Amino acid sequence: MSLIPWVVFAVVDHAAPSPQWAALSGAVTAVIIAWPSIAARSPRLLDLSAIVLFVALAIAAFLAGPEGREVIAQYGRTIVTGALALIVFATLPIRPFTEQYARLSVPREMWDTPRFKHVNRVLSAGWGAVFAFMTVCHLIAASQPDDRRLSTIFNWLLPIAAILYMIRVTERFRSAARDRVAAAPAPAGPAGAGSPPQPPRP
Repeated sequence: MSLIPWVVFAVVDHAAPSPQWAALSGAVTAVIIAWPSIAARSPRLLDLSAIVLFVALAIAAFLAGPEGREVIAQYGRTIVTGALALIVFATLPIRPFTEQYARLSVPREMWDTPRFKHVNRVLSAGWGAVFAFMTVCHLIAASQPDDRRLSTIFNWLLPIAAILYMIRVTERFRSAARDRVAAAPAPAGPAGAGSPPQPPRP
């Protein structure tokens, strides 16, 4: 869900190259998606980053002249994915962004365990690598803006393949975590719990 603003931005920009409206569409979508977590006072880093990035890009596009908008239209995807990769890697040593999503499906008692921290650092680093890879792909496509074949491969096919691959990796980690929790032995009850009651002795 948190990646949908980037999809909206790419689709709108592709359908009608107007970076200001594409960025505004991405910003509005990001606000809609982020609103439940903001209302619950637990906003997610990825959602807030999308709002800030797309609002900033929209303002820049509206204020820029025709030449500036042309540059933003050409390198807009590179800018937003590159900024996202930097945000993910910058917050990795502090708090991996995937923790906020993992806590929705992982028992609270596991949140502070070394394994939980390690897994989320690995997943966040993986997503950061995907965003960095997408940045390079968009930059390659932007270098030849009139080449439709290059745009199809580097703006769409490779980024989508990278995202789908990382989604599969994330799901595998989640499944493994659920299996580990299910296989964990239940905590022992008080002594004698579960045994039939004994008759009182005379």
